[in-house]
Amino acid sequence: MSTELDHTLRTSLAAFAMKAFAQLYPGKQLTPHPYVRFVAWHLEQVASGGIKRLTVALPPRHAKTFLASICLAAWILAHNPSAKILVLSYGQELADKIAYAIRAILQSEWFRRLFKTRMAKNRSKLTDFVTTAGGGVRSLSIEGSVTGLGGDFIIIDDPVQIKDCENVKQLERITDLFDSEIRTRLDNAKTAAIVIVAHRLAEDDLPGHVLEEGYWKEIRLPLIAPRSRTYRIPGFDWHRQKGELLRPDAFTRRDIEQLRSMKRPGFETLQQQNPRARDRLRTKAEHFGVFSPAALPADRVVVLSIDPGQKGGPTNSFSVVQAWAVHEGHYLLLDQWRGQTRYIELRTNVRQFIRKYRPSAILVEATGQGPALTSQIKPQQGMEVAQITPVENKVTRLRKHRKAIRSGMVSLPKAAPWLAEFLDEVILFPYGSFDDQVDAMTQFLDWIVKHPHLQKRPPRALAVGVSSSRTPLRSQAGRPPAMEIPGVAVLARRTRFRR
Repeated sequence: MSTELDHTLRTSLAAFAMKAFAQLYPGKQLTPHPYVRFVAWHLEQVASGGIKRLTVALPPRHAKTFLASICLAAWILAHNPSAKILVLSYGQELADKIAYAIRAILQSEWFRRLFKTRMAKNRSKLTDFVTTAGGGVRSLSIEGSVTGLGGDFIIIDDPVQIKDCENVKQLERITDLFDSEIRTRLDNAKTAAIVIVAHRLAEDDLPGHVLEEGYWKEIRLPLIAPRSRTYRIPGFDWHRQKGELLRPDAFTRRDIEQLRSMKRPGFETLQQQNPRARDRLRTKAEHFGVFSPAALPADRVVVLSIDPGQKGGPTNSFSVVQAWAVHEGHYLLLDQWRGQTRYIELRTNVRQFIRKYRPSAILVEATGQGPALTSQIKPQQGMEVAQITPVENKVTRLRKHRKAIRSGMVSLPKAAPWLAEFLDEVILFPYGSFDDQVDAMTQFLDWIVKHPHLQKRPPRALAVGVSSSRTPLRSQAGRPPAMEIPGVAVLARRTRFRR
């Protein structure tokens, strides 16, 4: 068993990293999340010569320095004691910490048992130590002088501090230093390697600068997966689902809210490693108002907003039915049903919402089961049905209502059983696994701003027949049907389900 474990530690950088982590941070362990294995494999390729230029972009608190600076340097020396490694970072303090950790690994009992690499006793300074084979590590601030230094590997770890993300002069200075001095320090440019490990801070930061050259390998892993994707390395396929965190056990909903509240360099840039995208909505729970359903007046105007799923089953999208009230210029989400169900259950729940809330309007997205649902609705007095065809992407549509949400105009009921689920989706949007609740809310907000004078239904609803000639129907008051607006087809004003 010990022999098998030793073999794994000698041949797998991911296993090597977990062993080193336990040594450097007693009582803690490096959880073997899939991204650790994925990143470690690419670092192995750097050590073996398979990758010559690599950028690694990870969110803060994801062990990027530990993996791509500390463990990579120790791993290189374990397998090639004569390798010369130059480690550079934004400041000498971080450089010292990296060098100390590398040296501690090389001096550990388990490392000495597994590998033949030994440190020379006559040159073992903290930031400048060598091996008995002539290799070693030199660790400096990136703005320190590298004149006279050379190496087989250059590792650049966080060349710019987060606080300097908008300091254009500092960003330019670092890229100039890299071009004019640092990249020339390679002893053999054809065989040597450079690794840049950093949070993304701006489009023109050092990783962005070198990636424009076109021949660098890039690893860029966002905190929250914006879409489903499969990452493949030999012997391992990592299937990451949309909305999945790199470290699912390490972040709560409140943590994500706090990260979204950062103004510089912003959530998209620092956490999602995507400086080219504008920061998303950064919606937080406290942006929403709160109301007590018992305190609402009985004469409120209600609108149902329905986002129908494609079909039932746990692998398909949800269907959502939301009941919204309009009261004194505020939009109140009275109730919600959500399920990955077959059409018949969706129809049953819509019927129940109609009977319970007597809505003045029903909005149905014209996707999935929407057209079938709409076709089974029969007119009732004072109730309008609109079939909605979205004409913009989800983020653009919701962004139009960001001001209303942040001003507290959109309110949620206290202690609703579905409240936490709703907030989780809104806060993670558009990176969550699902966005059906957000879609239903956006659909209502889009519609209501164009129909601000919606009237409450009369006490009684009289059935109205459907004309065989399909001529426009008129209400008892002689009011003509609503005119069509872009993206919305009004089907009827007074409805009930056909039997």
